[in-house]
Order: sequence, then structure tokens, then C-alpha cells
Amino acid sequence: MEHIVWNEYLIESEIKRTMDILCIEHMPSRTDMKLALGNDALSNKVAKTGGFVAWGNRLLLKTKVSDTSLGQNYEIKAMELLKLKGFEVERMTTKHPFDLLVNDNIRIDVKVGRPGDINNSIHTFRMAKKYATCDLYMIFALDGNGAIGKLFIIPGNELKVVTMCIGRNSKYDVYLNRWDLINKYDTFYKQLG
Repeated sequence: MEHIVWNEYLIESEIKRTMDILCIEHMPSRTDMKLALGNDALSNKVAKTGGFVAWGNRLLLKTKVSDTSLGQNYEIKAMELLKLKGFEVERMTTKHPFDLLVNDNIRIDVKVGRPGDINNSIHTFRMAKKYATCDLYMIFALDGNGAIGKLFIIPGNELKVVTMCIGRNSKYDVYLNRWDLINKYDTFYKQLG
């Protein structure tokens, strides 16, 4: 098998070739690249040299709205909401096991989901792991129009599931808009110091 020496010119030309093959005008996704080229070589190189959004911006291409970009948008939305409540918030890199660090001590993971049924009443969230690596989850359940339908703030120790499903009425409703939990965690951590 021939060894490919990747450089910026080759990455750019392979992105454009993928777009031509698939007849698309947006930045190709990882799935698009594999479909068009039959392997993960280009997508791996894109990921290692800035990522899909950075390459899309560089080539002046719109990026397709994906679950990843939706999640990133809601990390920013969560930051804004927390700052409005008076908290200091730092957004973590994708290598961290949680998304936001609040007041230098509270670890928050952000999840967002669109309704999965015709009645906009069922939401499913992939937690990825049974045991939380965060103190709290901020979970945004969107309505059929893409607006925030419900916001849950749930302690990590209360969610020992890999996939979470919320219906119109849920046992998790006790965690709707529970901003007080963030204050309780903040008080707890301050008492430790």
C-alpha cells in the first residue's frame, strides 16, 4: 500500500474532491469523507490538523449542522445562562470528561436532544458512560421548533445510565430548572477549602 504524505494542499484538494463526488457545497463530515473516499485517512488528518470546523472556516465552507455542532452550541448557551445567574464559567477542551467548570470547582456536562417522536414528547440522550465524570448534568430537551422545551439540572450520581429517555412526564421532572443545585455544590466545595 502506498504511503501518502499529507500536507495542507493535499488535505484541501481531497476535501474538494469529496465535495465533487458527493455533489455537496458544505464542509464534508467524517461520514461524507468515508463514503466518498472509502477510508478514514482524510477525516483523521482533518481532525488532527485543526478539525472540521476550522477547515470549513479556512475554505469558507458552511458546516453541516450535526449533533456535535448542536452540542457545542448548547455548551455556549449553558455558559451564557450560568453567567446570567452570576457564576464564573470556563469551557473545557474536548479532551476533558466534562464540558464546563463553574466557579473553579463544579464540573458540568451539557447534553441536548431533539424530540424523537411525532408528538415532541420523547427525548433520548446518550450519556456515554454509566458512572458520571461530572458533578451535574445540564440537559436541554428541545421542542419541535428547536427551542428549549425543558432544562434539567441533575446530579451526576442520580444518572447511572448509558442512555437516558425522558417522556412528557418523567421521574426526572423533579430536576427541572434546579439552579439551586449549582449553588449547593458551590457551597459544598467552598466549605472544603
